[in-house]
Order: sequence, then structure tokens, then C-alpha cells
Amino acid sequence: MLSRPDRTVAILLLAGACSVAAAAEWVDAPLSPETWWEQGAEWKTQTVDIPLAAGMALEHMLRMNEGDMIVYNWTVAMDEPALLTAEFHGHTEQAGDEPGTVMFYTKHKDGKESGSLRAPFTGVHGWYLNNESEQDIVVRLEVAGYFSE
Repeated sequence: MLSRPDRTVAILLLAGACSVAAAAEWVDAPLSPETWWEQGAEWKTQTVDIPLAAGMALEHMLRMNEGDMIVYNWTVAMDEPALLTAEFHGHTEQAGDEPGTVMFYTKHKDGKESGSLRAPFTGVHGWYLNNESEQDIVVRLEVAGYFSE
């Protein structure tokens, strides 16, 4: 009789042999238009430390074309993260008296966020940060993708 570690190895080897045999056939799945696309812009990465004095609010925005994508992560070290309101949104540039378009993606008070965005329209997309605490803080934002400032 095989010991427990030897049985585990034997089962894994047998499972591997079965999966190789099953992978001999492939069904070609059609490519949907939302799965892959070529990007004309240059891939960028950026890490920014955004200082926020006690009671201060500001926006950090990125310029993106419709269809451009980013992935991001931001964090803050503060005594009470619930005192930082973070709102991720985007808006078009307004031309004269014409109304612009604004879209709100997320709003919370968790002290951190990770996500991705495919810009629904050409314009600026980013974060409104409101430090409601009595503590000076720094929000660290890491962004990668297709954008300009």
C-alpha cells in the first residue's frame, strides 16, 4: 500500500495524464469585439503621492480617449480612513454653453481601492478626494494603462 504522500503524487500524475489526453481536441471560439483590441497609444505607468492637508479636497484627473483602459490601486495611511471620501468619476470637456457628460464610477470611505476602467467617453477621468479629518495625509495612487495627464 502507498503512503499518503505517494498516493497524492500518483493521483496527480494520473490526473495530469488524463488532462493531456483530453486537451487533444480544441473548439475554436469566436472572438467577440469586447475581448481584444489593438491600442494606438503608449502604455504608461505612474505612481503619485497626493498630499491632502486636514480639511482639504482636490481632484486628480487623467485624460483618456473613449475605449482607453487603466488599472489602478490607491491607498492611504490615516487614523480613521472613513474620514476620506473618495469618488471615482469622469466627465467630458464642456464646449461653450453645451452641457457636458459626467459619470460616477464609485464613491466610498474605505481608505483603499483597486479597479479598472475602460473609458466610456473621451474626457478626464479620476478621483475626487476629500480629507475630512484633522490629520494631514498622503494618498498613494498607482495607475497603469493608456492615459495622459
